[in-house]
Amino acid sequence: MKFHFYEIVIDGKYIYRVLNTVKKIHLRNISNQENKTSFLVDSEDIEETLRILKANDIPVLNMKEKGIYTKIVDKFFFKLVLIFAFVFVTALIVCSRYIWEISIDGNYTYTTNTIKNFVYSQKIKEGTLKKNINCEALEKQIRRKYTDISWVCAEIKGTNLMIHVKENYITEISKKETKPYHIVANKEAEIVSILVRSGVAGVKAGDKVKKGTILINGMVDVFDESEQKLFTNPCNADGEIIGKTEYKYEDELKIRYKQKIYQKNYSYYLPSISGYQWVKTGSTKNKNIQYKEIKLKGFGNYYLPICIQKYTVMPYTETDCQYEQKEAEYLLEKRLNNKLAIMEQKGYKILKKNVKIVKQKDSYVCRGNITCLEPLGKVSYISQEEINRADMEKESADNETEQQ
Repeated sequence: MKFHFYEIVIDGKYIYRVLNTVKKIHLRNISNQENKTSFLVDSEDIEETLRILKANDIPVLNMKEKGIYTKIVDKFFFKLVLIFAFVFVTALIVCSRYIWEISIDGNYTYTTNTIKNFVYSQKIKEGTLKKNINCEALEKQIRRKYTDISWVCAEIKGTNLMIHVKENYITEISKKETKPYHIVANKEAEIVSILVRSGVAGVKAGDKVKKGTILINGMVDVFDESEQKLFTNPCNADGEIIGKTEYKYEDELKIRYKQKIYQKNYSYYLPSISGYQWVKTGSTKNKNIQYKEIKLKGFGNYYLPICIQKYTVMPYTETDCQYEQKEAEYLLEKRLNNKLAIMEQKGYKILKKNVKIVKQKDSYVCRGNITCLEPLGKVSYISQEEINRADMEKESADNETEQQ
C-alpha cells in the first residue's frame, strides 16, 4: 500500500453498500468526516473498485493517486535524483585525484603511527594530490631514516597510498625491484655465511664488515675465452647473507609509579571530513580518551574523505604505588622476551643473551648484550653514472666483435 495506492472519497451514506459489494477487495483507513467517507485501495484493485462503484450508481467525489510511486514519476523528484547522482559522481571523480588513506604493512620494529608521522613530515598526508607524490623519493627517504628497513615499495592504488616495508633483506626483494642494485651491509657484523645467486660476492665468511660495505656486487664483469674483460654488466644482486651481530640492550623501570584505577567508560561518535579530529586524544585530567576512525570506502582501495570517529572516554583515579623486586624483574623479563620474539619474527637466531637486572637508586635496570645470527643486507641502487659507463663498455665490445 505504501508504494502505490489511491484515496477515494464518496458520500458517507453509500459506505455500507460499498462494504457489502467489494468483499474481495481490501479497503483500508476508512474514515468519515462531514458526511464524506474516504478509504484507501491498492493500485491493483482500483479498476475493479471503480467498476463496482459505477455499477451501483455510487458517485466518486474525489480520487487521489498516492504512494512512493507518484514521487518517482514526478518530474521534479526525477530531476532531483538526477542532480544528486550528477553531484555524487562528480564528487567521486574529484576525490579520486587525491589520497585519503595511507596504509603500511611489513613493519615489526617501527609502529604504523611512527612511519605515518614520518610520511606526514615529508608533506604527504590524507588529502594530498596523487600527482604531487613521488613514490620513488619517498622510498629513499624512508630507507635513509630507518636503517633497519632494507626494502621499501610505495605505490598508489585507488585513493590509497600503500607502503610495503621489509626490515631484513629477503630473496623476495629481487622479484620486485626493477632497477639494478648492490646488496650492502645495513649494520656492523661478522659474516657467517654467504650464498650468491646473482652478482659477485664482495665478502667471505669470517670477514667483519661495517655499515655500507658491499656484500654482493651488482656490477658483474664479463670475460672472453682468453679471460680478458670485455665489459661490465649491471644486475639485481641476489643471495643470502647471514651475519653475527651484537646488540646492546638496556631497559629501565621506575620503582615508584602512579596506578590508574579505571571506572566505567563511555563512547560517542562524530562524523568528520578528511580526518579532521574534533577532540584531543590522550591522557587528560583524570581521564583517557581513545580515538578510532572508521573510513568510508567505495570499493577496493577507493577510500572517501568522509569518516566516522569513535571516541572512548575512560575516567580514572590515581594512586601512588611502587614495584616490589620480583614484580619489577617479571615485567623487565617480559619486555625482554617481547623484544626477542620480534627479533625472531624478523629472522634472527638468538645465540646468547648476557643480560642482568640490577637495582639502582630509584629504578630497576635490565642491561646487557644480545648476540644473534641474522639476515644481512639492504638494497643500494647502482648509480646512473656506473650504468652509463657499463653501457659504453658493452657498446665498445660489440663494435670490436663486429670489426673482427
